[in-house]
Amino acid sequence: MNLSAWFRTMGVVVVAAVALTACGGGGGGGNTGGGGGNSLTITSDGENLAYAPSTASASAGSISIAFRNTSASQQHNLALVRGDAAAADAVAAAGVAAGPPNYLPQGDPNVVCNTQMLNGGGEETISCNVEAGSYTYVCTFPGHSVQMKGTLTVQ
Repeated sequence: MNLSAWFRTMGVVVVAAVALTACGGGGGGGNTGGGGGNSLTITSDGENLAYAPSTASASAGSISIAFRNTSASQQHNLALVRGDAAAADAVAAAGVAAGPPNYLPQGDPNVVCNTQMLNGGGEETISCNVEAGSYTYVCTFPGHSVQMKGTLTVQ
């Protein structure tokens, strides 16, 4: 290999390394349960009645939650509820009484924000304001809330 070709090859390697480093993680973008952040991505866990991740954290203030239903056949939503699992269970029970299409009680002060009920493959991004504290995210489709919950800790 002549010297000119070697320098061109090394130049390509350096440019590729810089580009990959710039695109790598570690920035303040999406938060999937690690340190604080105000942009979260939460999905259903395929055909399991679970969220991925099941725990997340954010900073107080405005947050954005991108929810994607990865199930092929089940409907899911995400309701962010002020409080613990018992508060989420109460919202889910009231949602069953409220019925379709979203199985959510209207005007419940414990529901901070929520997505619509999404068919398999559907996705929606919601925004809301949160204060420091503990929140539970729950699917309010009848029967799902027993297992399908997650915890959001806001600092």
